[in-house]
Amino acid sequence: MSIRVSLHTLAAAIVATAGAVFSANAADDTFCKDYARAAVNQFHSAEKHERCEGYLRNEQDRWHADRRAHYDWCRGVNRDKAWSERNRRKHELERCGRR
Repeated sequence: MSIRVSLHTLAAAIVATAGAVFSANAADDTFCKDYARAAVNQFHSAEKHERCEGYLRNEQDRWHADRRAHYDWCRGVNRDKAWSERNRRKHELERCGRR
């Protein structure tokens, strides 16, 4: 019986540690609010350029106006991944938005 209790205690400790590590690496609230605002602004900028239509049509996970979805995604990843995603949209917008 004591082995079973020890295994349950160990499993609980592993789950708690994993949750703490995830939380420590997740992007913070203020950063993600800014990330979501920028993502929606980038989407609206892309809408103004006909050549960006392919991104809007084919990459709907990246290009949309749902601020909450962008925020929630950001809160689930680390800050570096969110920065990378923001920069990818920025570069795609620069490419398709040039005249």
